[in-house]
Amino acid sequence: MKIAISSFIATSILKIIYITVRWTKIHIPKKTEELLLQKKGFVLALWHNQIPFVIDFTYKFYVKRYGLEVIPMASQSKDGELATRVISHFGMKPKRGSSKRGGASALRALVNDAKKGSISLITPDGPTGPVYTLKPGIIQLASMTGFPILSYYAKYDHYSIVQSWDRTPVPKLFSKAEFFISEPFYVPKLNGEEELEVWRKKLETFMLDQAGITWQEAENLREEVRLAQEAKSKPKKN
Repeated sequence: MKIAISSFIATSILKIIYITVRWTKIHIPKKTEELLLQKKGFVLALWHNQIPFVIDFTYKFYVKRYGLEVIPMASQSKDGELATRVISHFGMKPKRGSSKRGGASALRALVNDAKKGSISLITPDGPTGPVYTLKPGIIQLASMTGFPILSYYAKYDHYSIVQSWDRTPVPKLFSKAEFFISEPFYVPKLNGEEELEVWRKKLETFMLDQAGITWQEAENLREEVRLAQEAKSKPKKN
């Protein structure tokens, strides 16, 4: 019941905000637009804290404009259940699973979906972070399917920050939004953990660079979150 109420409130607030948001520009490289027109053969990626910025965009742009079936990955946690309910109100059906629970089976399911023409959407630092730390599942998916990765993010001129593990920004009413989609990022067939780690770091850097986030800024945010969590977990003195 609590999750149902929370998802209803979150969905209602976001829908009201999105009605007032004005899109100012969408940046799409030519090679990326060609992939979109093919309507298959790629994987979508975004940092977890971008979710409130791009839920509406993901549906209206990828699903409505290009006719794609986008399947987001959602964790099997309570937070994942909340995310699933909210995202489902925006025309997409998430697939449950994570790097911690159900990861292998979810990865196999995503591979099968991708080969059938569905577009997998993954937040590679989710479901619990650390923020901007890419987990290897998306690299495995790209390597197994041969499909390139398209990373995307948004910039809003007005937003507030939620004190979550990834400091999620939430757009404010009457904001202006600008959207950026990357060039295709290709992952070769990989052999072993060492190659997987090399390409994990490459995509992590690629996504940070695309969003204009330096390695030091990402590290500073991780440290800020870590210290806040430690302070919160310390017993209060009488």
